[in-house]
Amino acid sequence: MTSSLSFKQFRLAGAFAIVAMLSSNHASAQTASLDAAVSAASQWATLADLNQSDRMWATSGAVMQKSISKEDWAKYVANLRNELGALDGREWVQVVRLPQPTNLPKAEYVNVVFSSRFDKAPTAEAVSLVQNGGRWVPVGYVVHKIQPAAATVPAPATPAPPAAK
Repeated sequence: MTSSLSFKQFRLAGAFAIVAMLSSNHASAQTASLDAAVSAASQWATLADLNQSDRMWATSGAVMQKSISKEDWAKYVANLRNELGALDGREWVQVVRLPQPTNLPKAEYVNVVFSSRFDKAPTAEAVSLVQNGGRWVPVGYVVHKIQPAAATVPAPATPAPPAAK
C-alpha cells in the first residue's frame, strides 16, 4: 500500500528533478501541457480526499480500469485514507515524463508527484497520467510515507571542572 522513503531521499530526488527540468529546453506548448497534467492530477487526488473513489475510477483511463475493478479501487483508496487520516496540505513538487512503459499502449506518460501532509504522516503522492485525445487522463495513484530523518541526540555536556581557588 505505502512504502517508506526518507525525507532526505525525497528532497534529493526532487532536487535532481528540478535541475533536470531547468536544464532542458521546454517549448511553451510543453509547459502548457505539463501545467494541464498538474491540474488534472490535482483534481483527481482531490477526489480521493472527498471519498469519491467511484468518480476517480470512472474518470481514469482504460489502462487502469482494466487492471483494477471499481470495487478494489474503492477499497484501495479507503485503506489509504484510513492509514493516513485527513489531508492537511498538498503541493506539487515534480513532473516526470516517463519513457514508454512496458506492456502499456504507446502514448505519452507522466507522473505528477506531490508533497502532502496528512494527519498521520507526511507523504509523497504520485499520480500517473497518460495523454489521450489532447488531455491528461489519470491511470494510477501511489502513496509513499516519508519517514522523518532520525534525530541525533547530542551527548550530555560534561560539567567543567571546578575553578581553582
